[in-house]
Amino acid sequence: MKDNMKNIKKALISAIAIVGLTTSAFAFEGFSVGASYSSADYSTSGTESTAAADATVATSTAVTKTGSADIGSVFAEYTFSQGSTIGLDYIDGSATLGKASRTSSTPSGTVTASAEISDPLTLYAEPTFMFNDKFGVYLKGGVTEVTITPQEVDTASVTTSTYKAKDLYGQMMGYGAKFYMGNFFVKAEYVETDFGTYTHVSTTGEGNSITADIDTEETKFALGYNF
Repeated sequence: MKDNMKNIKKALISAIAIVGLTTSAFAFEGFSVGASYSSADYSTSGTESTAAADATVATSTAVTKTGSADIGSVFAEYTFSQGSTIGLDYIDGSATLGKASRTSSTPSGTVTASAEISDPLTLYAEPTFMFNDKFGVYLKGGVTEVTITPQEVDTASVTTSTYKAKDLYGQMMGYGAKFYMGNFFVKAEYVETDFGTYTHVSTTGEGNSITADIDTEETKFALGYNF
């Protein structure tokens, strides 16, 4: 399925490149606001390295988890007379990803780890070709900032290491189409975001270290209003 989506994306990119050699015209120019709904699939891979008493790495546990979530966001953007757009998209809230557990025998207990992501903010650009004053297609690229907070639930004081929240940045790319109806417009798009790797060595307890990597794929539908 992912290969088919990539093939469709390549075909659409080629089509936009061909028609983009001509000049597109668009009647609306100015600011817009709106809200969107996304169906997102994510893949989270993480590794926790447990330090031994002599400061060497005793064990290393790697886990990969996948899942999906429904996400709502708000956006504000500016559209140029040619039809291309720049904007900001913001998600107010948080979600827990990649929950996994490990069991220790000395001491005996279970540690459940996960990553909380919160308040993603995306700056994006949409180079657009308008077929007429109502319908257009576009490529989409941007940068997403998100706060990652590792979380651990320890049933028997298996570890005393703690990890801090960090801001990560992801490269977002995709494509879509939009249709205008007076002052209103709708958009449908597909985007992928590849985030940087979270790494942290605990400054407390045993000095354990963790790494985490998050990738997302989203199918998004948006409704906006032109001022």
